[in-house]
Amino acid sequence: MRKRLFGVLAIGAIVVGACGPGATTAPSTPASAAPPASASAPSGSPSASASAVDLFGTKYSPKQGTAGGTVIFSDWQEANLFNPYYFNQVTEANVNTATFDTLVSSTNDFKYAPSQATTIPTLDNGGVKAPGDGGDAMTVTWTLRDGLKWSDGQDLTCDDFKFTLGWIMDKANVGLPAGKTGYEDIKTIDCSGSTMVWHFTKVYEGYITLFGTGVLPKHYMSSISIKDALTGKGWLAKDLPKAPVSGPFKFASITPGQELRLARNDNWKNKDGRSAYLDTIVFKWYKDADAMIAGFKSGEHDVDTDLNDADVPKIKDQGLTDQSLALDSLTYEFLRPNWSTDTCSPRVTDRGKGCPVSDAAIRTAIKWALDKNAINTQLLGGNAALAETNVSPNAWFYVAPTETSKQDLDRANKALDDGGWTKGADGTRSKGGLKAKIEMCTTTRQVRQDTLALVSSWLKQVGIEAVVNPVSPDDMFASYNESTDQTPCALSRYKYDIAEHAFSVPLDPLSNYPVYHSSQLEPDGANDGHITDPDIDKDLETVKSNVDFAKVKDAMADFQKIYVEKTIEIPLYFRKEVYLVNPRVQNFTGNPTSAGPTWNAADWFVTGS
Repeated sequence: MRKRLFGVLAIGAIVVGACGPGATTAPSTPASAAPPASASAPSGSPSASASAVDLFGTKYSPKQGTAGGTVIFSDWQEANLFNPYYFNQVTEANVNTATFDTLVSSTNDFKYAPSQATTIPTLDNGGVKAPGDGGDAMTVTWTLRDGLKWSDGQDLTCDDFKFTLGWIMDKANVGLPAGKTGYEDIKTIDCSGSTMVWHFTKVYEGYITLFGTGVLPKHYMSSISIKDALTGKGWLAKDLPKAPVSGPFKFASITPGQELRLARNDNWKNKDGRSAYLDTIVFKWYKDADAMIAGFKSGEHDVDTDLNDADVPKIKDQGLTDQSLALDSLTYEFLRPNWSTDTCSPRVTDRGKGCPVSDAAIRTAIKWALDKNAINTQLLGGNAALAETNVSPNAWFYVAPTETSKQDLDRANKALDDGGWTKGADGTRSKGGLKAKIEMCTTTRQVRQDTLALVSSWLKQVGIEAVVNPVSPDDMFASYNESTDQTPCALSRYKYDIAEHAFSVPLDPLSNYPVYHSSQLEPDGANDGHITDPDIDKDLETVKSNVDFAKVKDAMADFQKIYVEKTIEIPLYFRKEVYLVNPRVQNFTGNPTSAGPTWNAADWFVTGS
């Protein structure tokens, strides 16, 4: 699963890879990992302007807990990247959320809440000025909570934000999953005690979620060159126990292939001055979801995550329904077409020169050839909500589409006929010497392979030959810096024709910018679909340059219309976030946003033995 990062995550998407944008590469606002694991419902939240949806009025209210104990938290994909600006998988985002605090948290009820900040600056409360002070296009003033510290006891201050900005913007720092969007618009950061002022050269809508995966510790990272940071230095397995973090838990030990142990960070406090309740969180890795579910039933761990609609029947068969939690989410499963005209799958060697999916007729035909309802009923037990766009109905900027894409083979054939793709003697179409033969990449999850088997059968009926290639999520979702041109199905290198995966999308519509804007191709952004469309660019530039939520919503309405009309992607369904939770674990709520289930890990506590 790829998740759109909230900061990477605020403006990217984290790929719901193994489990299933942002995904990703989430694209909520950056992909990120997730917002901070704050304790209780924060105070000081501003009210939204009259023209906007209420983005700040969270109703989250955890129970008071007792200190001590351990929770074993499982996943079927292993976390390997721990620098908060380089990871891009959901399991790594979950670790990040537990170990790094941020200015703003994304809550389980789709709201923003202050965490390291005392309040969230807006136009209404005077924290945001546009135009800004002293010639700024926009000025944003934050107030940090008193007493913020790193896990090694050093003070966490505005200087860490200034350092992180410079680190991100270093020209040698390439391949950032969330790119540099937004950061490049900050001219300077001024510091005065707990007050932090950001001076923007342009109005930037996504200011709330910048630094959304946590700032870096200046006293630790300043001695590590960008060249070495790109190799993981400072955040490798051997480095983790000494790496300073800002969240409620710190790294204790790691056993690659087996587990990661986090210990309570007593230097982290919530707004009420309390540290996390738990002594320890253990991340335990399994080879696949079925083994993980079996481990839960046998009592090996307390929480299963990274499950979805396809796992619901298995959970029922195991008699675990009463310990399951299913939430409507912002995560959508989709087919990602590679728009590139010259870089695509190198494994289809007998089709001629070129990339078939770069042709709009092929993308349109695939959309109409699909039977989404059959996928849902045959593979998901009818549990999923079919999708027409990448925007969840739960998002404040969602606009219902005017047309649903029910299977229409005649329409698919017409798109290909009109596009100049003619059938040969073997039934496969071709155009200008290029055969309509494509590779469809996905992860090794069985439901995905079964989905693409169905898709392949439908495409054959309209003259498109498809080869399904399931690969490790470590390959498919490898970052630009991790991958090479030989990495199979690497999205970041455009080594695919069609890819099935999922994006967990953050709350901020600007999360779409690094994923769909033509300026954000790898390694400068997360546009792994190689999408280049001037109308999409125009709408996203409007979103990026506005802090008027009414104008943002209008631009996103047009974006969604174009997304459907031009087959930017082929969304299949919105997934449920499914968890298995031992009843002894209290205050576990899950989180359908890109923040993920560890968003409130500081509030978890255990009862009984």
